[in-house]
Amino acid sequence: RGHYNNVSCVLFHPRQELLLSNSEDKSIRIWDMSKRICLDTIRRDHERFWVLTSHPTLNLFAAGHDAGMVIFKLERERPAYTVYGNLLYYVKDRFLRKLDFTTSKDTPVMQLRGFGKSPVYNMSFNPAENAVLVCTRSSNVDGNNYDLYLIPKEHESEGQVTEVENKRSAGNTAVWVARNRFAVLDRSMQLNIKNLKNETTKKVQTPQ
Repeated sequence: RGHYNNVSCVLFHPRQELLLSNSEDKSIRIWDMSKRICLDTIRRDHERFWVLTSHPTLNLFAAGHDAGMVIFKLERERPAYTVYGNLLYYVKDRFLRKLDFTTSKDTPVMQLRGFGKSPVYNMSFNPAENAVLVCTRSSNVDGNNYDLYLIPKEHESEGQVTEVENKRSAGNTAVWVARNRFAVLDRSMQLNIKNLKNETTKKVQTPQ
């Protein structure tokens, strides 16, 4: 239950335990089949939805409504990444990895500590302190967090893969703004400036 008008179409996800439904109530809903709960809702302001289909091989779905159609993905396929000089840092399979553009050498830098099923949404690298901010997002804003990692330079120079201690806090996203300061957009949509110890040094009021 969840739609407020006639359900027009229902579709099994081809590769996951999910159902997609759309309706004349101008919404598409994503359902968890095992838990029987609605995970997400996509809405239109004025158009009723009528049909749904999935791409046979790609992570793409299409839905037709009164005025046209929408094509969408359920999860982002591009990994969280950041570029510094000739190096690409990115997250894959619970590891922070480093790709050198000049040599095409791809090596793991460190193992990230458990973040459950929440995907890494974005990351920010601080070359001055060899520090990384890794942000995870969940379907519920209360599950949004960021992790602060300080990477030991000797481990990176020796090519060792290590598990580095992290400082985790609640927040929608975090990004470096100075050598030893980063900004956090917290769950109440306020900005906090923090230091390398993950301590708040300043609070910034944001417009409503």
